[in-house]
Formats: sequence, C-alpha cells, structure tokens
Amino acid sequence: MKTKKGFLVVVCILVMMLFTACSNSDKEKEGEPSAEKVTLTFWKAPHFANEKDVWATIIQKFETENPNIHIEFLETPWDGWDQKYTAAFAGQNPPDLSYMPEYFVKFAKNGQLADLSTYFSEEEQAKYSQSIIDYMRINGKIYTMPYIAASSVVLYNKDLFKEANVQPPQTWEEMVEVSQKLATDGRYAVAGISEQNVIAWMGQAGAFLYGDGNKDVSKLGFHTPEGIKGLQYLADLVLKYEVAPKPTVFTNDDQMGQAFYKENKIAMIMAQAGYISTVRTNAPDFPLGAFLNPAGPAGDPNKQREAYGGLGMLAIAEKSKHKDEAWTFIQFLTSKENAGLYLEKANFLSPLPEINEDMYEGDEIMDVVKESIKNLQLYPPNDRFSTVFDIIRNMKDAVLLGSKTPEQAIKDAIKEYEN
Repeated sequence: MKTKKGFLVVVCILVMMLFTACSNSDKEKEGEPSAEKVTLTFWKAPHFANEKDVWATIIQKFETENPNIHIEFLETPWDGWDQKYTAAFAGQNPPDLSYMPEYFVKFAKNGQLADLSTYFSEEEQAKYSQSIIDYMRINGKIYTMPYIAASSVVLYNKDLFKEANVQPPQTWEEMVEVSQKLATDGRYAVAGISEQNVIAWMGQAGAFLYGDGNKDVSKLGFHTPEGIKGLQYLADLVLKYEVAPKPTVFTNDDQMGQAFYKENKIAMIMAQAGYISTVRTNAPDFPLGAFLNPAGPAGDPNKQREAYGGLGMLAIAEKSKHKDEAWTFIQFLTSKENAGLYLEKANFLSPLPEINEDMYEGDEIMDVVKESIKNLQLYPPNDRFSTVFDIIRNMKDAVLLGSKTPEQAIKDAIKEYEN
C-alpha cells in the first residue's frame, strides 16, 4: 500500500508540473513577461539638459513595480545618431528598446524592428488619430508605439521685449519690424534657423517638403515660388536686415543657448518645445515667453503658421530576446499614470489627447505649445529622411552665408535628392 500511495503522489506531482509548464507557456504566448529577472537595454538621444537624471527616476519607479526587469539606459548623442543605430542594428547587437524619430522607417523596412501587432491591439490603436496610425504604418504593419508629440514655437526674452516696447509679432512683416527694434548693441533679434525651421517657414509661404503636396517622397516639393519666398525671407533676416546670426556665429546649440538665456545676446529663438526644458533647467529665473510662428503669406490658412513637428516613438528590436518585458516598459511609459514623468520634464505633449488634459495646468508657455499642435505638419516618414535633413542643412547654410541665392540653392538641393 505504501508503494502504491507513493506512486500516486509522484503521478500527482508530475501532473501539477506539466500543468504549470503549460500555464507558463500560455502566459508567454499571451505576451506576459517572464518571471525570470532580465536586463533590458534602452537607448535614447536627449531632448534637454540633464535628461539622464529624469530617466534614472523613471526607471527606479518602474523597477520597483517590476522587480524582475532591470533597465540599462544609454543616452546616445544626436550627432552621429543615424550611424550609431545603423551600426548597432546591422551588427546584430541592437538595444532591446529604442527611442526612434523619423528615421525608424529604414529599420522597419530592413526587418530590424519587431512587429507590434500582437501587443498594440486595434482597440488601443483606435485611441489615436488616424493620421498618427498612418504615419507609423509601414507595409501594413506597425513597428513603433507613439510616445511624444513635438512642435515648434518662438521663445523670447520678456525683459528685452519690454525694454524695446514691442509685442510678439503675429505676421512676417511684424517679425521684421520687431526684430529691427530688438537688434541693438550687438544683440541678435532672432536665432535658431535650423533645417527644421527652414522646412516650416517655407511651408508658411505655401511650399511643401515633398512632391504632390507631401504625398510623393521620391521628390522634394519646394522648388516653387513659395519655397523660394520662404527661404528668401530667412536669408533676409540674416543678410539684408542683419537681425539673425550667420550659421558660423554659434557653432553648437550650447553656445546659442548661453547667448539666449545667460547673456541676453539673443532676444528670440525659433525652437522645438523640448528646448523650453533646457532653458528652465539652466536658467530658472529667465523671463521666458513664447508665441506661435508669425503668419506667413501662404494661401492656405492652415499653413500660414506651420510648425515643424514630429512624433517620437518607441520600438523593440526584432533581435531582442525580451520583447514581452520591453513591451511592459513601453506600457508603463505611455500610460496615463506615468507618461507625464518624462513628457512634463521635456515640455512635450503626448500623441494621446486624454493624457494632455491633465498636464501643464497654469503653464502659459505650454499653453502656446498646445496651440501650436493645431498647426503641426507631420511629414511622411521614409528611409531617406536623414538625407533630406543633410540636404536642407547644406542648402540653408549656403544661402545664409551668401554663397548661393535661394533659387540656386533650392535647385541644387532638388538635383542632389532626386539623382
């Protein structure tokens, strides 16, 4: 009897082990993270000063709630971003989780990002605008999760405006008038004419970045009278009115920032919203103001205050061995409870409207950013986006340095892109 009873006990134990194994297998199939402690690598380029400290706090909260997952965070510089990530993915050693800007298309098309359809349900997708989902969909699949909605505004020094007895300009013409009053004693009225803002201000004149009203990414769309007008306007700020610096004056964003919020040598700066956090971190007492891009001459009212913007996304590497855990971290970061932990520090908005409702109450600067989202232009993502930026940067520098006319620089840019 003892032998038979012992046999039955062994059988019961084996059955329970089999049931548990099947149960665990089912959980893994459902996308639940393993109970085994794992380490996830997470790479992101910074949008503001001291961003690593913010991520340390966020990660600590996540790891407390998810003790089986450890996040190894690496801040990657924007300079050389494309080369670093391309090499990592090509070398079969990419981060488990990446923050991806517009360049994500290349990695998706190369099969280097995980298809998120088993995680990002249609019900969840329905919470976002169709334009956002269309923006992220590549060959019918979605490889990224929307995280950040970025826009651009004009930041300014309230004290300098008060001294010059001027108000934030509302049109291109007023921008010139106000700038001429602010540009005194060796001070620049406006800075920040980046490639992003060149795209936006040509748009304010009525031009499009890509052909066929931004539908054909195989062609650039600003070889038009509107595109020339937009680029000429920016060139005049630098060369004709001498109220904006040439590209050689400030060799990097840090120098320009010091001149703006430390030295009062710049009265206004065209900037993406994330730059607000840099100013507030480095100069908390700075008299910061913000206004929408002054209205340009575009015939379409929706383009007159066009703001450069984009989506920031989170992507899981196809090579990752911990996709379930990476998705758990993505869910944490994008949830209504936790999204603000990063977004409010970075002065960004969420692509999900319900999250924005509870952020930035009483913040007059961010109220302007929220308004700018209405004029946000999302450009079709494609695998040549980094090339577009390089071409426009070179085009812009040639014009602002006076070595090419806007028309010639645009012709050369079109030729370079389309050949």
